[in-house]
Amino acid sequence: MDLSHYSLIETLSPLENDDFPSSGTLIEQILSLLNSNIVFSDIIMHQNSPLMLRQPKRLVAVSDIPITGQELEEFFEVIEPNWEERILDRAFDRAKDLYSARLRVNCFSFHGRKRLGCVIRRFPAEPLSLDALGLRQNTQELAKLTSGLVLIVGDTCQGKSTTIASLLDQINKTRSGHIITIEDPVETLIPQRKSIITQREVGADGDVASYYLGALDALRERPDVILIGEIRDAQTAQEALALSEAGPLVFATLHARTTELGLQKMLRLLGNTEAQAQTLSSTLRGVICQALLPSLEGDAYHLATECLTITPESGHLIATNNLAGIRPLLDKLTLEPTSGSHAMNDDLLRLIKDRKVAVEDARRGSTDPVKFAEALLKLKKPR
Repeated sequence: MDLSHYSLIETLSPLENDDFPSSGTLIEQILSLLNSNIVFSDIIMHQNSPLMLRQPKRLVAVSDIPITGQELEEFFEVIEPNWEERILDRAFDRAKDLYSARLRVNCFSFHGRKRLGCVIRRFPAEPLSLDALGLRQNTQELAKLTSGLVLIVGDTCQGKSTTIASLLDQINKTRSGHIITIEDPVETLIPQRKSIITQREVGADGDVASYYLGALDALRERPDVILIGEIRDAQTAQEALALSEAGPLVFATLHARTTELGLQKMLRLLGNTEAQAQTLSSTLRGVICQALLPSLEGDAYHLATECLTITPESGHLIATNNLAGIRPLLDKLTLEPTSGSHAMNDDLLRLIKDRKVAVEDARRGSTDPVKFAEALLKLKKPR
């Protein structure tokens, strides 16, 4: 194989991949990585390319040995016996337990179906505690709610699913009830503690065909808490709102860069009507926006969040669709310790002061770059 195409991709040093086996099946190599001390969030596999890892600050090849098509086919067979039929339609996700690891595996073809590929994301075997996650105390308070809607927003791969699993498990530890999740696929498994846990998977071979239908089913299953894994369309957005009006506490995620963009997207999906804006303002209890930042050393991730707890003032802004007022309000509430809200920049500056993240990484995570630049200047001024 000509490796010149991959010459710009760094390879783990012999010291870094000391635990990695020089031989064995692809599954054995994956298991070895999962049990090693190598830090990574994802395993990326392409036919005829070396096995790659997504690390906090880089993409790196584990070795210079390419993965063959036969190895990937054998691995796909373990993940999904009917993989050849599935992959003809589109890429598919599967959740899988491999010994002590819980994985989400996305399998696909590319180059006109001539090559196979796969991305593996690993999750904690059990939900992390809210303190271990790094969630601020005011944000942890949202787990004490018993009704209403809580939105968790952020870009893709920013740890939203991990945060929700931890919030649900906190509820699970502290009170009895029925927690229903609708996920694609089921990621972190939540053990039964004080609550009954029903984790339903969306998909052709899952428990329900769509998030919307899962949400429709949920109300007849006597829920106390419902998770809608992702709001993707108008139907699901409207059902999430209807569920939160009906009594249960509803958590849901949206792909959005900032708190106000998340609210804007939700209102757009609801139809941008005055009535829906007023309903959202009356049922919404909080919005968490989050980002994962690489540590200064590049060997871990740190969570940064902003949290908007709904007050009469923020509720009025949402009801009147005046979302331009959300950012100034967040800045104002950040200065009030008892407000229950804080802006992302406040978290980012704390991480910089504690020498946990680099300034450039924090800047990329900011939801208000102008205010971040101003705050950084003040931080750098000699006293």
